[in-house]
Amino acid sequence: MSKATSIDIYTHAHNMNIAKNFQDKMLTIGKMVNCPESFYEQRLHALASNKNHIALILSYSAKASFILPILQKLNEKNTPCILVSGYQNNPFPQYICEHLGMSNCEELQDRIVQYSSHIALQYVMDILFGCIYNQDRSTNKKYVLNAMDYMDDRKL
Repeated sequence: MSKATSIDIYTHAHNMNIAKNFQDKMLTIGKMVNCPESFYEQRLHALASNKNHIALILSYSAKASFILPILQKLNEKNTPCILVSGYQNNPFPQYICEHLGMSNCEELQDRIVQYSSHIALQYVMDILFGCIYNQDRSTNKKYVLNAMDYMDDRKL
């Protein structure tokens, strides 16, 4: 992932907040991450994708209707796809090069909101960022230090 020209995240609903948080972290080390929000934008990004991109699919159940058409197009474009979902939720092994499983003990039908799946997904994405950061820690640390004055305009 650290060598990709772009990381494109495909998700929806409450998972978009986690995707945007990951995007923010990655941008702080100069890595391009796209989080297209609408299904239309997601399809445009899939069309523009290529083998130098990495696609991250975030879905607790991996049953969302937007996933299959996106995966099929990304497969045509030779874009490697990583699915982040519950441990046993990979209905598309023919399209997924890596499956990052997370706790899937939350009942989809018997819940108020997505407490445990939100925490599990945030944890996986934070670990993923940490791994990418540490692959080239000295370069990433230098990038952050050089960017700090520009990004933080407070006079401390």
